[in-house]
Amino acid sequence: MSVIFTRACEYAVRGLVEMARHPETESWTIPEIAEASSTPAPFLAKTFQLLVKGRVLNSARGRQGGFTFARPTDQIFLIEIVEIIDGTTLTHDCALGLPECNDDNPCPFHEHWKRVRVPLIEALSQESLAHLAKQPTSFSFHQST
Repeated sequence: MSVIFTRACEYAVRGLVEMARHPETESWTIPEIAEASSTPAPFLAKTFQLLVKGRVLNSARGRQGGFTFARPTDQIFLIEIVEIIDGTTLTHDCALGLPECNDDNPCPFHEHWKRVRVPLIEALSQESLAHLAKQPTSFSFHQST
């Protein structure tokens, strides 16, 4: 399980990266994505509908239906996926949950959280699905049993 993101976000990213390793016009069903990325289909079904609403994915019903990318994967960044699935808590909210916390009225942890959050936002904003999909790795989503 991810330390930073929810399980739903983790699974969504895994599914999207797996899709991005193939031609962008290829259509995928939830069971295909779930199997290829070793993620539970129910999580993917829910999160992928959010990604359709967020204009990351297109969906089509019927025998020839499935999910495709709504735009090129080099234009889809992790920050967008995280905010669609997990909301803006990680990127915008106070780490202690105080609604009035900001640079002018900081909470006791504000400066520490800002030093972590700013580089994280920058990294997520620069990392595209296309780049992640091209990374050489010995890691496989498939778990050995």
